Amino acid sequence: MECELIKQGFEQGCCHVFDAREGQSRKACEATLNYKHGIPYRLIHAVLLSRPEHYLSIYQSGCNLSCKKCHSWQFTQNAVGEWMSPYDVAKEVERYLSEYEF
Repeated sequence: MECELIKQGFEQGCCHVFDAREGQSRKACEATLNYKHGIPYRLIHAVLLSRPEHYLSIYQSGCNLSCKKCHSWQFTQNAVGEWMSPYDVAKEVERYLSEYEF
């Protein structure tokens, strides 16, 4: 299967991130996306309720962009976190909705 980024005109290898779990550079899609029984899992660093704005932030790990003044570079450019399926993310959202008043 051809890489989606290459199809969009990006150079081969431009998507590498540092996989802190393995101590090496890897393709972002390999370091941060996993499938189990056809269910996608993403590498999530944190799920936090932002105050005083009252919105839920879900921080995915392994971004390969190098934006100046990125506030999350420690975990976005380094693949760290826990594997979460869409179901796991929905459960986190459900938990926050039940614990906090919006």
